Amino acid sequence: MTRQLRPALCGFRLLLLGLGTSVTITCLALTYCVGNLDTQTNEDRNLAEEVQEDVREESKIRQLQDKIEELEEQLSMEKQRPRPIDMPQTGLRPIRTCAEKTNFVFIKTHKSGSETMTSLFHRYGDERMLEFVLPRGDINDWYLGWPKPITKDIYRPAKSGTFNIMCEHTVFNKPAMSKVMPKDTVYVTILREPFEQFKSSFKYHLLPKILGISETSDALLEFFKQPETYDDIYTSGAEEVRKVRTGIPDGVSVTRNFMAHDLGYPREQWGNSTYLEEFIKYIDKEFIFVMILEYFEESLVLLKSTMCWEFQDIVYHPSNVAAYPYKKDRRENLVDAHRNFSKIDYALYQHFKRTLWKRIKQGGQDFKEELEAFRKIQRVTTRYCESKETTPLSFPSTKWSMEVRITRHFCSRYRLDTGGYLDHVLKKRYDGLLT
Repeated sequence: MTRQLRPALCGFRLLLLGLGTSVTITCLALTYCVGNLDTQTNEDRNLAEEVQEDVREESKIRQLQDKIEELEEQLSMEKQRPRPIDMPQTGLRPIRTCAEKTNFVFIKTHKSGSETMTSLFHRYGDERMLEFVLPRGDINDWYLGWPKPITKDIYRPAKSGTFNIMCEHTVFNKPAMSKVMPKDTVYVTILREPFEQFKSSFKYHLLPKILGISETSDALLEFFKQPETYDDIYTSGAEEVRKVRTGIPDGVSVTRNFMAHDLGYPREQWGNSTYLEEFIKYIDKEFIFVMILEYFEESLVLLKSTMCWEFQDIVYHPSNVAAYPYKKDRRENLVDAHRNFSKIDYALYQHFKRTLWKRIKQGGQDFKEELEAFRKIQRVTTRYCESKETTPLSFPSTKWSMEVRITRHFCSRYRLDTGGYLDHVLKKRYDGLLT
């Protein structure tokens, strides 16, 4: 090869290497070309061998780059892998002797933790694409006939032809609900200690404002000076009362036997003790489970077992938790006054609290361990969903439940209240606006 051709060959070689190779190889090529333009022509014989050596060098570098990319991909996948949480009784698989219950009615008793439960039930059905009984209205229509039983004109037809879940506000009426729900539907509700429920309702439904009682004064003591008189004012049809009493029709008391009303107890039977005894037996027979708010997590674990669900199905986010001046007021004279004023609610609560504790005691040590396992999942999930962490959580399977996997998507759903779920997920999906 002549000396005149060597510069052109080196320049062409540098161009090729500069386009597709590493800086190191390009520099080697530049050194070769600059340092050897004036060498003897007998070195030309080695040119082919050097080119082959450069190709081999380039192949090794590309292999190294591929390995680096592979390791980076593995690292990225590792970051997305669920973070395992140590749990008792792990490595076991729950022995299923029951079938998951997906057809159910939840009777929302006012101011009894039912909003938290409705959010949980919305998530449960949403994850399984189950069909809800939805109010016909659009935004802010959350009632299914309440304060009366459900009728056909107030709910949307089932798109699939069969409903699975009814959990919006309505009054329990088995014959009316049987016309809407499948034959294997089960019924669930929740009760709260009546004086605690009364205080929450007293605040939420604006009793002090409607009755002209200053909240800075002893509002509860003032109410129980003449509870029936104040109750009559609240339930009246007076125009000035109706303007403030949003969502509550005439004749419905929110301070007296309010939970009993949601369960279908007629006002005209308030003074009939025989009717009360039979009513409690009826509710006990028709409801597969009655939760107690004061033992909320115990109730959730028992609900899981009753419905043949998993731990993931009962993880919850508290809703409608409010603070007010008399929230912790439990003066004995006020509690006694309310017990005499709202006897039906107290009788229902006492009966089903005893029933709950009977089941808890039957569970023995195994139930205590299951409860503690759930509480750990609840605590860790709450911290995770309140953080900005993106690595999913993974709780291994136990003898009580299959694996629990918590993701950011789960957190976004778990925080939704009735308005968020009913208005912006379920109704939009029904209308074809959300897939």
